[in-house]
Amino acid sequence: MSEVLYRKYRPQSFAEVAGQDAVTRTLRNAVASGSLAHAYLFCGPRGTGKTTLGRLLAKAANCAAPVDGEPCDTCQSCVSFNEGRAMDFVEQDAASHNSVDDIRQLRENVILTPMAGERKVYLLDEVHMLTGAAQNALLKTLEEPPPHIIFVLATTESHKVSATIISRCQRFDLRRIPMTAAVDRLAYVAKSEGFEIDTASLEEIARGATGSLRDGINALEQVVSYYGKSPTPEQVREALGLSVDARSGQLAKLAIAGDLGGGLRLIATVRDEGVDIKQFSKQVVKYIRGLLLAKAGAADSLELPSELAAEVKAEAIGLPRDEILRALQAFGRIDWRDDAAAAGGSLPLELVLVDFVSQMSEAPERPAATVAPPSPAQQPRPAAQPKPEPQPQPTVPITAIVEPPVSAATPPELRAPEPTPERQIEPTQEPALQPVAAEPTRTTAAAGLLEQVRTILKDTDKNLSFLLNGSCEVMSTDGDIVVLGFFHTFHLERIESGNHKAQLSEAFSKALGRPVKVVYEHSPREQNGEQRKGGHLAQAARDMGAHAVPREN
Repeated sequence: MSEVLYRKYRPQSFAEVAGQDAVTRTLRNAVASGSLAHAYLFCGPRGTGKTTLGRLLAKAANCAAPVDGEPCDTCQSCVSFNEGRAMDFVEQDAASHNSVDDIRQLRENVILTPMAGERKVYLLDEVHMLTGAAQNALLKTLEEPPPHIIFVLATTESHKVSATIISRCQRFDLRRIPMTAAVDRLAYVAKSEGFEIDTASLEEIARGATGSLRDGINALEQVVSYYGKSPTPEQVREALGLSVDARSGQLAKLAIAGDLGGGLRLIATVRDEGVDIKQFSKQVVKYIRGLLLAKAGAADSLELPSELAAEVKAEAIGLPRDEILRALQAFGRIDWRDDAAAAGGSLPLELVLVDFVSQMSEAPERPAATVAPPSPAQQPRPAAQPKPEPQPQPTVPITAIVEPPVSAATPPELRAPEPTPERQIEPTQEPALQPVAAEPTRTTAAAGLLEQVRTILKDTDKNLSFLLNGSCEVMSTDGDIVVLGFFHTFHLERIESGNHKAQLSEAFSKALGRPVKVVYEHSPREQNGEQRKGGHLAQAARDMGAHAVPREN
């Protein structure tokens, strides 16, 4: 039976350990000077070399003739370590031997003298898994062990290890393996095994391993097992689940261009083809992040295939940086770990796209760049201009805007406050415009009511609560009717097809404290440049916070 690669290529000397130069240098110096401590604690993520360093330390400590702190690999002790039959090295998994009785047994064993070498080394892996009582039982032996004993403790979660145990050890924090060191080690393994794999593919493997060399070597073995000893870069990405759907970049470009219809159609196509929407969404975020890095001049750090990286660099040239940043913030906020998001299929991605494009259409135009005026000496003398003739004032009356009367059943949070004298507009002709509360007050109260309803629904129907987020607003709550206005027919059709009226009526009744029924309507948001009914004079009055009262007969 063949040996797995990560065990076959486990380092046999400190020099072979990748990416931990500071730790290996310290340990070599301690071996060379004969000043080894009685206890060591290695902390760090998985696959960074904790148990490997523990085994090397045991091997070097018992070597008959170490060279500059490195084991010689020729003496009887080193050979027994290399062949896995060293009698003075005990490796114990603290996750499965974590009781007080296990530690008591260990304390009885440490009294025994080494059988072959000068020191006996105990390696306790995942020491944070010891119970509190077991850690307390280990303290005395760990603080004052017999002179022939060395304890090596390894853990991925140092914060769970007792502070009293940490204080009795020399602690070394191992970092994740840097990209260059991981690629060099993978290249060494590939060359030794006769694999023909290019550097770009090795970089993809190392990047996917996220600093764990063991995971990287396992991934390399997986790729070769599936595609043979000469896999192409595309085959490597496919085996690792890193194949990039080109449509992810297309969706990012459609979103930044404000093409809502094209973006929704693209998402529907991807969904209907059975593409993993979660992975596709992450690729969209990765593409937008690439645009931002390229725009900021950090194109060298792009984590994309070379052909896609070239496309991103070219695309970023003509895009404004603030739009790229807004897109990254919008698409990056989807939390696929949330149950509601995961169960929503393509809905979370669609909602983010709709919200982002809607904000683009509602955003005010940017002011033109200001230029410092010339000095008085440089200013040209203006030519005389004829006085403009007075223009006649318009005599067409302003069309009245009817405000629905406030019912006694209207909740206090949605009622308009009494008008103040400062906001009144003196009428000059019939019908008169009367001051009312500014629209943001009503909008804020309605938004608060909708958020309260979403909170209620989270306990009963998370998908419905998620659907109401940013897709609609409360138009009115008069009497026993609540009107929900949906900005897009896309969401209106979804809510109607789901038969949610009973749930929503119950939730709104609970929030308002009275029985109500919910009805829907299409209420598209006002776009830039469009004016509501009444002309520009009525629009100006609205901007000042006023609207018209019913016409008196």
